[in-house]
Amino acid sequence: MKKHSIRLIFLAAAAATALSACKGKQTAEQPSPAPQPAAPVEQEPVLTYLPAVALYNPGALYKPDKDEEGLMVWNKSINCGTVLEAYSYSDSGVETKTAARMVKNERQERQFVHVRYNGDDYWIQDITVALEAEPNVIVADDTFIYKKADIKSMTNTSIPFGSIIAVSPQNSDEKFTCISVDTEKETFREVYVKTENVGSGNDMTILALIAAIQGAKHEVLRNELTEALAHFGSSSTAVSDKKHELMTKVAPDVDTWITEETLPGIFGTDDDAQPQPEEGAY
Repeated sequence: MKKHSIRLIFLAAAAATALSACKGKQTAEQPSPAPQPAAPVEQEPVLTYLPAVALYNPGALYKPDKDEEGLMVWNKSINCGTVLEAYSYSDSGVETKTAARMVKNERQERQFVHVRYNGDDYWIQDITVALEAEPNVIVADDTFIYKKADIKSMTNTSIPFGSIIAVSPQNSDEKFTCISVDTEKETFREVYVKTENVGSGNDMTILALIAAIQGAKHEVLRNELTEALAHFGSSSTAVSDKKHELMTKVAPDVDTWITEETLPGIFGTDDDAQPQPEEGAY
């Protein structure tokens, strides 16, 4: 009987040892939990500035009303062709907002684009500005508009010589230039003209000086502008002819050199010469 009891004890001990070893093996073979992916780090939107061009003359820059939320008030007038910088964010694109402006005591809802001009913040109506564009000028008569960059898409609408346009370089080539322009009858966006009819180099400056000379009321100023004009050349026959025609009429008698810094009104905005537009203006 003792032998039988001892044998049972040994069998029980052996079974316990085997079970313990089996459990240990199973525990050792269990895979470790997979690492959890780290939570994504939220990045701040990146601000960039897109080149933009004012299309209307005069155009209007607005600022939010300090006392009434959702209302824009006129702040400054600008010329057609004025270069602006549009706020654009990496996550949402160009910054816009819907706001109201007052026209004859009536609130009119409009879409505005946030822009920077001369280091200050403004808002401008989206219909009066071309984005991702640069200013230029038409330097040929009978410059017809094309709907596409295709000779077969020519329209009956032409743009006068000297018209300020906004050029989209990314959509232009050596044959056709993509432009936006405001005419007396209609505003055209992303239409085309022949590249040979678009200015280059100093053409915009030359035509701006010619216009300023023709409008100058004082002889001294007119002579100074003419002296400045003499320093600019053009590869455009039409622009050169306009310059020559004017130079033969106005003889400069002073040696003053005019630059963009000394006469900003010729090249952009002259605040003293830009009254607030009438109600209903852009």
